[in-house]
Formats: sequence, C-alpha cells, structure tokens
Amino acid sequence: MTRYKGRASAKAVERDFPHFVEFPILEGGLRDRLNAMHDWHLARSIQARRGQSRRDENGQYFVRWCFADQETADAFAQKFGAR
Repeated sequence: MTRYKGRASAKAVERDFPHFVEFPILEGGLRDRLNAMHDWHLARSIQARRGQSRRDENGQYFVRWCFADQETADAFAQKFGAR
C-alpha cells in the first residue's frame, strides 16, 4: 500500500532495501548534512530511500536510511558518521 500516489510506505522500503543506517537527530536537525546526504546519493545515481523513524527509550529520535546492499550502506555510514 502506498501513502502517496506512487510512493512506497516506509515499511515497504525497508522490506525491499534491507540494509539500514540510522542517524540520531540532534537538536537543530540535520541542516546542511541532509543536503550532503542527498548529494551523496545523487553522485552515485542512487535514489535516497528512508525507512521508518523511531524514538529510543530515552526519547532520542532516529532516522533510518535504507540501501539495497551492505557495501553501499557501509560507505554511507562511514562518510556521515552513523552509529
């Protein structure tokens, strides 16, 4: 099922792109880092795909990026310092 016409739900994205990289969203958001993340995808001709966001037990908010293969996910995590 799609949320918007032509856009897959976050759950469907996670099913189709099973390699995840999670980033904590600190106070003030991602700012310029978000643009750099989208530019990173664009430079590799990869469509940026985000999965479900979550909060941990301490209330910290995390955003999840999804990839088709582990090597690409690892490169993204290394570039942007994911936990």
